[in-house]
Amino acid sequence: MVVRLTSGRACMGLMLPLGTEANIRNINKGQVIAVPRGMPLWIQNVGNEEMTFLTFANIRDPMMHGCHTYEAFHLAGAQTDHGMGGILHGFSRDMLAEAMDVDERTMSQLIDNQEGAAIVRLGEALDRLMRRPEEGLGAGKAGWMADFSYRFGSAHRDVIQSRAGQLIIANSFKLPVLKYLDMAIACLHLENDALTAPGWFTNADQLMYCAEGSARVQVVWPSGEMAGDVEMNEGDLVMVPKNYPVMIQAGRNGFNATFVMNNDKPIAMHMTGSDSVFKAMHPRVRMGAFDITEEVDRRAYEQSRRAKTTYLLPPRRATRRESESEVVVDGANNIGAAMWSMF
Repeated sequence: MVVRLTSGRACMGLMLPLGTEANIRNINKGQVIAVPRGMPLWIQNVGNEEMTFLTFANIRDPMMHGCHTYEAFHLAGAQTDHGMGGILHGFSRDMLAEAMDVDERTMSQLIDNQEGAAIVRLGEALDRLMRRPEEGLGAGKAGWMADFSYRFGSAHRDVIQSRAGQLIIANSFKLPVLKYLDMAIACLHLENDALTAPGWFTNADQLMYCAEGSARVQVVWPSGEMAGDVEMNEGDLVMVPKNYPVMIQAGRNGFNATFVMNNDKPIAMHMTGSDSVFKAMHPRVRMGAFDITEEVDRRAYEQSRRAKTTYLLPPRRATRRESESEVVVDGANNIGAAMWSMF
């Protein structure tokens, strides 16, 4: 499971096997935590505003027992009719009391006192104590938590394009635990009216979540017919299967989105720009495939301003200088270059 904080501030605790002391960390907007299957965690709002987060799970995981539904349980909470109650309600109290070596009254308090489920409100006194983790919880002793978290807000940008936007990718090169989740996550920012190059993932489905702004998203069937032409607004989700070409154009207020892929090293193919599949073809192959003249081919693939851009495309009204002023951060670094080739 991948958790991304979208607003507010939180304190998160992750419990690891073998009796390891809980790893606790304060997390801020934009940070991502990868949680291996079966490891308990808790999240508390420690700010003065509403805190929201997104969770993504790969139901293609072989540990899902082929049911293709997300399975999770809560260690505490009231018994409910909608499957969100505490797991202790499923055991007999006499056996639990024996296992925990407590009396019947204590056992009843552990199981029955909490009236909330999944999301609970703390009492005022406990809330004050929990907001001062340095005096009790031990936040800052991140320990192994560092191996599960990725700060998008302070991360190096993998691609920055003037007048277009920027892209940050977290795959298993950057966050190795994603290999075990078979997932990757990316954050995309598009400036007003900017576009992404039309393209597809060869080995991953992608889920797009609009965090801010709006965008027009077009998806094409493999048959060459339009599968969808939708307007995405804040809070909307769009699912794109692998090998389905897709293109995005930001609205007048820009577009900020989170992408989640069900492969820890997603590989993308693009149809425009310097890494276009068409540009990789020999000109004569393109001329034959599209039945065009050499002049038309030259205009489309050599003289076009898009020939010097990659995934992020500024609107056509941008000047030539703006459209060509692209920076690929970490491009000189082998790991960074490999990451770009995987998206």
